[in-house]
Amino acid sequence: MTQVAGEPARRRDQAGQPGPAGQLGRSALIALCVAAAYALGSGCAWLLFHASAVGAVFFPPAGVTLGALVLTRRRHWPWILGAVGLTEFGINLWQGLGPLTALGFALTNVVEPLVGAAGLRWLRPGRIDLTRYRDAAAFLLYPVGIGPLVGAVIGATTSAVGTGGAWWPALGRFWAGDGLAVLTLGAALVGLDAVRSRVRPWQLVRGGTALAGTAALTVIGFWPREVPLSYLPVPVLLAVGFRGRVATIGAAGFVMAFVANLLSAAGHGPWSVLAGQPRLEAASLQIYLAVVVLGAWALAIAVAERDRAQAESRREVAARQRLQALQDVTAGLATAATSDQVIRVLVDRGVGLVADHGAVALTDQAGSSIRSWPTAALAEQVVGGFATFPLDGSDQLPVVDVIRTGRPVQLPTLAALDARYPVLADAHARTGTRSLLAVPVKVGDRCLGALAFAFRRDDAITPEVVSIARTIAELAGQAVDRAALYESEHAAAHQLQRALLPQISPDLPGVTAAVCYRPAEHGRDVGGDWYDVFELPGNRVGIAVGDVVGHGLSSAITMGRLQQSLRSVAQTGASPVEVLEALDTACQTIDGADFATVGYAEYSPTDRVLTYACAGHLPPLLVAGGVSRYLTDARSLPLRLTAQPRTQAQIAVPDSAMLVWYSDGLVERRNQVIDAGLDRLGRAAAGLSGTEPQVWCDRLLDAMTDGQVITDDTVVACVHLDGLPTGTDGSPVLRLTLTSPADLSAARRALRDWSAGNDLTPDQVDALLATCNEALINSLEHAYHGRPDGPVALQVMLLDRQQVRVEVTDRGHWRGHSHDGSDRGRGLDLINRMARRLVLDLSNAGTRVTITLPGQ
Repeated sequence: MTQVAGEPARRRDQAGQPGPAGQLGRSALIALCVAAAYALGSGCAWLLFHASAVGAVFFPPAGVTLGALVLTRRRHWPWILGAVGLTEFGINLWQGLGPLTALGFALTNVVEPLVGAAGLRWLRPGRIDLTRYRDAAAFLLYPVGIGPLVGAVIGATTSAVGTGGAWWPALGRFWAGDGLAVLTLGAALVGLDAVRSRVRPWQLVRGGTALAGTAALTVIGFWPREVPLSYLPVPVLLAVGFRGRVATIGAAGFVMAFVANLLSAAGHGPWSVLAGQPRLEAASLQIYLAVVVLGAWALAIAVAERDRAQAESRREVAARQRLQALQDVTAGLATAATSDQVIRVLVDRGVGLVADHGAVALTDQAGSSIRSWPTAALAEQVVGGFATFPLDGSDQLPVVDVIRTGRPVQLPTLAALDARYPVLADAHARTGTRSLLAVPVKVGDRCLGALAFAFRRDDAITPEVVSIARTIAELAGQAVDRAALYESEHAAAHQLQRALLPQISPDLPGVTAAVCYRPAEHGRDVGGDWYDVFELPGNRVGIAVGDVVGHGLSSAITMGRLQQSLRSVAQTGASPVEVLEALDTACQTIDGADFATVGYAEYSPTDRVLTYACAGHLPPLLVAGGVSRYLTDARSLPLRLTAQPRTQAQIAVPDSAMLVWYSDGLVERRNQVIDAGLDRLGRAAAGLSGTEPQVWCDRLLDAMTDGQVITDDTVVACVHLDGLPTGTDGSPVLRLTLTSPADLSAARRALRDWSAGNDLTPDQVDALLATCNEALINSLEHAYHGRPDGPVALQVMLLDRQQVRVEVTDRGHWRGHSHDGSDRGRGLDLINRMARRLVLDLSNAGTRVTITLPGQ
């Protein structure tokens, strides 16, 4: 039982709480200090203010006792009151009073502060702030009013019984003298307790100056008898009142009262005219001094209330601003789709909302390193060394500790900050950081990073700051996780889109081509921009650029199907206008293809002719000799929107020309008409030189984006339109025009000469002569039946690996096979058996037969 009973006491001692012996010693020490102060004040009243002559004067011990009771716990009160009673009783006996009278005055000075302190604590049990109306009213009611009144009743009674003096005058003198002491010295002690935690040295200097000034002006004001200068100290008290410091007012009032009573007792000052009535002199002086102090005190309360109202208004405004800013952060994070956008919101609007400066730190996907993004208030040279650092490194950094443990780090002072993270001491000195809060950015149990909030003052981390920081961190965790998921899906969608787009062959006849495809910046959906550059029968090249309406994976799939459909139709030998008409029909079976835009061109390098048509797409740009021009003919509405026949246009291509075709993402900008973008592209292209299409693509893309955020997928295709040699004998290309069957023999001779000049084998020569003969006869006989003979064009060219390509073109319309039982009309079957590939292109403009003969 003994051990159990003693255990709580030991726990209190171990926790730093004083045990019974310690409490007893502290109470005794407090009582001793109060007794010493009381004796000093009482001695002043008796010796300096001649209390024995008037019976009651300004009595400083009353303020000492009241202040001691208010500032200490109730368990110390018996010790304080006992010490006061014994001290008062001893001094009274020393002054020659009888034991009963001495005991009565001792009782007076024990009951008076007890009533005042008990009443004050009953009304205001917490810390007393004398700049608040309720606390000031309670202080004036009990310690200044009721307490001294009770003491005055006991003191006046003791005086009347012990000395035979009048009771009512004694009551007034006791009440005025003790009340003034409590009003000044007591208020100074209680008020100083209210501000002791935030007093700065310069404030002590200013307060000491005010007290010295009060003493000096009181001496000047209360020295002459004839000249009324007693008002001189009043401005000092009013000036202190404007500062809202009741403790300083009480202390200055005490100094004024002390000096005024001292000089008046010595026969100086305006109250010396009442020297014949010392009791009236003392009482009226105390009343005057009390009025002065109360006036300054009332002013201080008004100023303090005004300051509190302004501070509360500022806090409310700041709270509204923080709430609005927090809503702004929430909205920003809700719309931020990518990690970069999330980080920008957190850096610019999140950390800056709470702190003077700070940083956002996030781990990489592997969780092995940390990257940080500082606010703009931090100098680059300070944060450069902490831009990226390993998570498992030896450096002790706040964000590293937070990410490792998942718990916040809160360091309210510079001393605590430097003690825990000495590696950052130099950075703290350069940035002025004095306190820091770092909170984890988490999603569930996963810690994705940390937010660091730094302040340039100590103890800046309030509960409100911690609450807002944690709220931002929670929002940040959700946003970062959402952005990572979006970026993963976005990358997969773009990868699929790029897989659907074709690879440009480096061996296209008569052209070199390059295409730059740049997807929209993160935060945008996958677009439907596409392109194609491919070889066509007859040594021609097809060039296509298109854009599907909408965004997302479905648009990417639609653009892939359109691109395949266009290439399939073009390979049949269809002209550009026929290709677009075929796509109009294909749109009926391709979901999402309606209203798509397509530009398609066919280039013949042997003829150096470009044939093109646009279905709602932006016009191609042709650049030659430093001059750029848009090809604006043959334009029609997007796919499936036109009811009119589509058209195509043809242009002769000058030497060393570059064709630039693009999607709208290259030239469209928000808040800018598209014509401005087209003009910029034209100027940029005209300023380029050279024949490397890839260089053109890169430079045009850089010039048109210029560091701006790309909000749509962008395609730019550059095709250098070169030609193929068109010589006769001994050149890779042979061209002839026949108008009748009589020209066939001359054509055969030209073919033999061309074959000899190009080292064809005998078998190749026989195949060439046979296929050309059949193709020419078919065109001459079938194309213009019933009409005058028209021209038939023959073109023969040598391809790679000694392959030979033959094109026979006419402007007529072939008739079907003969039904007379003869072998006429069977020439195509013979050609097909001898050729590697045969393409028959029938159109309203005529017929083209393309034959590719095998090489050696």
